Amino acid sequence: MKAVLYVLNLAVIALAAEPACPVCSKYHYEEMLLERVLRTEMALEQTLRDIKETNTKVVDALKKLDNENAQVNIAIEAMERKQIVLEETLDNSINIALTNVSESLIKEMEGRANRIKGELQTPTIQFRAELASSITVNTGDDVVFARVEINEGQGYDKATGKFTATIAGLYNFAVHHCTQKNLYVHPAIVYNGKSLKASFNFAANGYDQCSSLQAFVLMSIGDKVWVRAYWTSYFIQIDGERDNTFSGVLIHV
Repeated sequence: MKAVLYVLNLAVIALAAEPACPVCSKYHYEEMLLERVLRTEMALEQTLRDIKETNTKVVDALKKLDNENAQVNIAIEAMERKQIVLEETLDNSINIALTNVSESLIKEMEGRANRIKGELQTPTIQFRAELASSITVNTGDDVVFARVEINEGQGYDKATGKFTATIAGLYNFAVHHCTQKNLYVHPAIVYNGKSLKASFNFAANGYDQCSSLQAFVLMSIGDKVWVRAYWTSYFIQIDGERDNTFSGVLIHV
């Protein structure tokens, strides 16, 4: 308001200094001054209205901008939450997938290991036979253990007393022999006709005596092992007391 009065005073001073108009009325300048003052006041009022309207628009724009900014922030927060959820879901999916893959690999490896173990497992090849009765075997003759107790793999022939390898590998053979009193036995383990291990037993002092021998043989398919008397031998067979046996087992292929 002070600014308006100041403008009016300046206008009055300026108009008062103007030269008199010979054709104008006595109040001409006062009228002109008043008209200018009114126009100026109207212009100021319009300017004030424009300023208020602009201010209102600015305030509204700022409010709208704040609302939009708040909505953007809400949208950003929602996106961040979704990103966190997606990352957690992805991590869980990856962990589950890795777990499933690991379990599948473990099962596959176990299956392979079992198959390899089955392939490497030594097959069961074994036999055990004993004399059917007390016998005398002449020098150079084979000892035939005719009573078969075990013959897994069917490698032992009770008619000849010989074992034939159907699978190549390392075998262990054992002979348990008993001697009639005051007599001798001379058994030997023979491999493809060659003596590998021999034994000698004499039953002194009027008592039957027993002893044993064994041999490890690396055999090929078709090789044979049996027992032979390299001197005349007198075997005594008393079931459950004096058992003469010939046995063998595949140890490793």
